Amino acid sequence: MANNNGSTSTNNVVEFLSAIVERSRSHKASLPEHDVRGTSFWSGVSFSLSGVDYLAALDEIAEIIPIPETTKVPGVKPWLKGVANLRGVLLTLIDLQEFLGRSTSRNVLRQRVLVLDQRGSYLGLIVDEVTGMQHFDKTDLVEKGLTADAAVASYVVGAFEREQGLWRIFGMKELAESAAIHQIAV
Repeated sequence: MANNNGSTSTNNVVEFLSAIVERSRSHKASLPEHDVRGTSFWSGVSFSLSGVDYLAALDEIAEIIPIPETTKVPGVKPWLKGVANLRGVLLTLIDLQEFLGRSTSRNVLRQRVLVLDQRGSYLGLIVDEVTGMQHFDKTDLVEKGLTADAAVASYVVGAFEREQGLWRIFGMKELAESAAIHQIAV
């Protein structure tokens, strides 16, 4: 029962805030131990192709969407899956696995589209799965021995090394500007 000055509700608020402080202190161990001010970080979207993890620079991806309903385009290579209406804008859909000369993933429920904005022209790349965001210290960038896979070698522009392995950076700009991606007619 609260008195006229509201002391019971004030006590509840104080207890609630105290609980938040204690939870924050208990999670302190999971925070980075070094001072991150002044550190330069690289952020990217992680995705997989044929079971291999890749990264796309966050600033190269306009958005990530499920595979939309598409309209087929006659007379094009099989990796161009068609076009879709993305909020009034034409989106060209390319199956990245097929473009790289591999068979497409059959797990349609996990597939996603990485949307690239190429100066107002939208390109959608269908990937096997988007697994999240990754952040790396820019000083950990590796530039040698990135991949033995000839199909992706010309698009891998760098990598970051972690205990779990090598995270290869898939250059979306390099892909979008490549001559191969523009040769769509059969």
